[in-house]
Parts: sequence; C-alpha cells; structure tokens
Amino acid sequence: MSHPSDDRKAETRSMIFLAARKVFSEKGYYKAQIADIVKESGTSTGSVYAHFKDKQDLFRQIIRETLDSLRSRLKELSDTSPPGDVHERVSRWQPGFEAFFDYIEDNPEQVLFIIRGGFGVDEETDNTVWEFFRAFASDIAEDIRRWEDLGFIEGANAVLVGHIIIGMCIHVGLSYLLDRQFTREEAIGNLLAVTRSLVLQYLTDRGRRELGDLSEFSSEGRCRARP
Repeated sequence: MSHPSDDRKAETRSMIFLAARKVFSEKGYYKAQIADIVKESGTSTGSVYAHFKDKQDLFRQIIRETLDSLRSRLKELSDTSPPGDVHERVSRWQPGFEAFFDYIEDNPEQVLFIIRGGFGVDEETDNTVWEFFRAFASDIAEDIRRWEDLGFIEGANAVLVGHIIIGMCIHVGLSYLLDRQFTREEAIGNLLAVTRSLVLQYLTDRGRRELGDLSEFSSEGRCRARP
C-alpha cells in the first residue's frame, strides 16, 4: 500500500511534467523558463527542483518517457501469437503505422519539439534522442533477423533496413504535421507500399512460397484467408 506522501509526490511530479511538456511545446526549449512551468503547473519552484535537477533534466526526462511510451506501444503490436508468426506480423504493419500516426496526431507539439528541438540542446540530450531512434530501428532489425533465421529472407542488412523504415516514418510524419500536402491515409498507404517493396527484394524462394508477393495483405492491413 502506497504512503499518502508518496502519492502526493507522484501527483506533483505528474503536474509538473504535463505542464512542462505544454510549455516546451509552445515556447521551445530555449524560451521556456522554470517560472513558466511553475505558473502552468500551479506548483512552486521548490517543487520543480525537488523532482528535477534543472530545465535540461526535465526536458530530457520528457523526451525519454514520451519516446519510451511510443516504443512500448509499437513493440506490443509486433508481438504475435504464436511467437514468430510471420503472417500475423506482416498483418500488423498497418496497425503499427496507424499507432505512429495516432501518436503524432495526439501529440503534435511533443513530436515537433522532440525532433526539431531535441537536437542541439546539449550532447546528452542529443544522445538521448538518438538512442531512441536507434532503438526503434533495432526493434525492426530484430524482426528482420528473425525472418532470416526462419529462412524467409536473405542478404538484408537488418540494421540498415531498420533505419530506412524509421527514417522515412519520421520524415513523412514531420511533413504531415508541417505541410499537410497529403492525408494520413495516403501517408500510411505509401509507407506500407515502400516497406513491402523493401522486404520483397530480400525474400528467398521459401519466403515467396510462404508470403507470395505480400499481396495477400489488404490495404486495411489484414491478412486474407489462405486457400
């Protein structure tokens, strides 16, 4: 059973965290001040420094927790039952892209300040952001290696493929937020098509027998019944 004082501390931290996220999103890292966060959260300067060392520490923790939440969601979508079911895994490509766009539509300011403002604050913050981008790519690479072990693909540089997919997602997501020159549906459809084309070039004969040309997976991301 948690102690009431611990609950209050957690509540205060959450208030500061949410307020800081809003202030950083609206003002950017350099213009945001601790006083702004105190005013927005309705707490005190002492409370902020009781939970965070300084503005940089608060900013880094927002980035870390925000990206960790997104990564956890995407990893949940990559889990299959039974484990390693490639048909189910491919059928979840679209839900994965949907989750990514849900995230950027629900948190546009966060996405913009993390990607545009996360780099250049200081070396440690740069490393924090890059660590997560690298982790996202590593999660995809893990899928690629699993498919290699099953004999479905060969010749792919798993890490490179992971970075290609993550890179195009980030770029398309930013363009979607900033330019609005295409719809969410167009973005997801094209991300699926490029991912499919990328994977197709590495399919082995066994992979093609199992998955064909991936056309059995509809544009809605569901796997059609196999004969």
